[in-house]
Amino acid sequence: MSEYAGIYLLDNPYFLDDTFDYFIPPDMRGNICKGDFVTVPFGTSNRRCLGIVESLKESPDDPNLSCKPVLSVCDKSMSLSEEMFGLCFFMKERTLCTMGDAIRAAIPASALSHLEEVYRPSENAENTEDLDSATAFIFEHIKAKGCISYEILKNKFGPSLDGAIKTLLIAGLIEKDFIIRSSSEKSESVYSLAIKAEDALALLEGKEASVRLRSPQQLAVIRALYESETEELSEKELCERAKTTASPLKSLCDKGVLKKTKRSVDRSFLPEIKGSSKTEIVLNDEQKKAYETLCSLADSGEPKAALLHGVTGSGKTSVMLCAIDHVLESGRGVIVLLPEIALTPQSLAIFCSRYGEKVAIIHSGLSAGERFDTYKRIKRGDASVVIGTRSAVFAPINDLGMIIIDEEQEHTYKSDMNPKYHTRDIARFRAAWHKGLMLLASATPSFESYSRAREGAYTLIEINKRYGKAVLPTTTVVDMRRENAEGSTSPLSTLLCKRLVENHKNGNQSILFLNRRGYNNFISCRTCGKPIQCPKCSVSMAYHTFGNSYDKGELRCHWCGLRTPVPEVCPECKSVHLAKMGYGTQRIEQELSELLPSARILRMDADTTTSRYSYENILGQFRRHEADILLGTQMVTKGHDFPDVTLVGVLLADTSLYLDDYRAGERTFSMLTQVIGRAGRGNKVGEAIIQTANPDHECIRLSCAQDYKTFYENEIRLRRALQFPPFCDIALLTVTSPEEKELLKAATMLRNEFLRLHKEKYPELPIDSFGPFEAPVYRVENKYRMRMVIKCKLNKRSRALFSELLSGFSRVSIRKLTLSIDFNPSNL
Repeated sequence: MSEYAGIYLLDNPYFLDDTFDYFIPPDMRGNICKGDFVTVPFGTSNRRCLGIVESLKESPDDPNLSCKPVLSVCDKSMSLSEEMFGLCFFMKERTLCTMGDAIRAAIPASALSHLEEVYRPSENAENTEDLDSATAFIFEHIKAKGCISYEILKNKFGPSLDGAIKTLLIAGLIEKDFIIRSSSEKSESVYSLAIKAEDALALLEGKEASVRLRSPQQLAVIRALYESETEELSEKELCERAKTTASPLKSLCDKGVLKKTKRSVDRSFLPEIKGSSKTEIVLNDEQKKAYETLCSLADSGEPKAALLHGVTGSGKTSVMLCAIDHVLESGRGVIVLLPEIALTPQSLAIFCSRYGEKVAIIHSGLSAGERFDTYKRIKRGDASVVIGTRSAVFAPINDLGMIIIDEEQEHTYKSDMNPKYHTRDIARFRAAWHKGLMLLASATPSFESYSRAREGAYTLIEINKRYGKAVLPTTTVVDMRRENAEGSTSPLSTLLCKRLVENHKNGNQSILFLNRRGYNNFISCRTCGKPIQCPKCSVSMAYHTFGNSYDKGELRCHWCGLRTPVPEVCPECKSVHLAKMGYGTQRIEQELSELLPSARILRMDADTTTSRYSYENILGQFRRHEADILLGTQMVTKGHDFPDVTLVGVLLADTSLYLDDYRAGERTFSMLTQVIGRAGRGNKVGEAIIQTANPDHECIRLSCAQDYKTFYENEIRLRRALQFPPFCDIALLTVTSPEEKELLKAATMLRNEFLRLHKEKYPELPIDSFGPFEAPVYRVENKYRMRMVIKCKLNKRSRALFSELLSGFSRVSIRKLTLSIDFNPSNL
């Protein structure tokens, strides 16, 4: 058996993130495996740390090194499988995160919440004659509890505890251990009869005299358990049935009539779906061809990847459901990933009604306990279909047959916190491991995915027509410059107002999209021309009104969340001439109320969806036709299928075109194509009205025509000429500090060190570097940020360069200064 183990420590910084050799005590040999969590001493102070076993070995890498021993092995139920350990190492190498960051991304945070020091009696702990009374009393308490934490003992016995614990350890009467205490595990008290059923009946009939019952409540408790269909009842259920409190329960337990035990509570989330059934799906010819291709790829026994590219309303979901049925019939599991914005009650209802209790759901709205219980349920094999957002890609399905990434172009699939992974990369790794299928689906796929499909790396599957009799909506572009020239000051064009009135009169529904929340974008001083900025961030603050009162409001920062009253004078020049500029969803809501007083209007943005079920409630109201107009930000653009929506209006359609990002055109095209596709999805003809100050822009023109291929061909030529992804990779290096002078020094040091490493150690790498320069938002929450942008090709050598740069920088980093590296970030 191996005597040594290579162990990663989960809390080490990046420059120390490597394996350390530890000695395995004889009593632990054979009980430690790769992927197990262990506790070990680290550093000169022997601080106890949590680690994970990377390898087992017969001797340490350095034979002259005296290795410290492993202290304990943690609960093996949370040990990582070979696949998940390999995935964490893959993330560490690919994103330059620590092993601890990778593991915490793959496992629910509450599963590894903290280490807890516990004490338990030794096996042969009998000789207590030499102990003083206080120490003996503490020992008897530990012995009665079996296993108890140091924190509980300290609270009970106070300052005298430490000396007693030391004496008991030296005497060998107790053992010290460290366990992972999960704050998310939940249990409830359950009660059952500790006597036979005939004895309980005798008590109820007054024939049993050996036990004296003092109150009718106690008899009611026994009767409730005797008549129960189940052998045990929770404390809450028992008290409700007996119409009593918990006091009689304790008395009956003391008398030996009842038995109290603990039962774990499963908090995994699954919405209630009424009328659940697996309805038959009828596919048209294009869908059948797509389905057959997917089945062939899934059954190949080799890792495969496919891109399902279909116009909005083409029935991609139906094809995916049939493919899921096929994979489940083969006995394998499926993960379906949706962007947060599209994880709607309607989407969940589709899967839950079809697959029932086989479904597990993972998303950011779950509590820590719900997420942890869902993870355990999947690991036990109780769920074979996992639906969720980005983090659901780590769901521990044992035999994974297919991973679906719907709306795969969405930027939310890229994590902006360590580890900075892209869901597509994780899905590709897992599909390769299980020899399964990775399926990407979108009406507007990312250029990276579409180019790989065109090159043959992915199988390209296309659906070019809408399902059934539905047709693409007619689209009208309104030039807002003409509206302004004609004297109109309303954010709603004359044509859009006319169509809204007609649509409401005909009993149809409308969706309006404006990607700005609040009432006004900013407040500007007419004297000095400066906007009122956030005191913590280098951005202007937006004006928000209170509730339905459009006259009273406050200023809010959309970056740090700071709220301040509206000043009476300009903070810069003290002028009283302040003007509110621009408009957001609150202003449009007011305009609609004045235009259509009888219309029921729902607003859906970050301000109206703060509570847990607000998102579901708003969409449910609109689906039940309890509202006529749905107004919102990007939340209303994707994942919705409302048959009665015949009109879509887009306000300020061109604003995202002018962002300082090479993906600005691609994202604008995707956003417009998706929101236009919300109209006319049923048997009614749809119409979309696009308001813009740049009606001739190619992106707007092609999105109105739903012509993705032409837009791709034109845009990809520009990217090839300028060397932007997918023809290169981009590394974004960001230095952050609360002190501006220190930041400038560090940014200069970063550039010099990068150029030195490239010249001396990695001269063969083709690299273009830019910066350092200020981030687009230079200051956020009183922290200043500077960046470097590196164009390169990511491979083992280039990653080694960035890894060395990050290690060196973190080793000598200045106080409160951090460096982060993000490969192919979602935003520049």
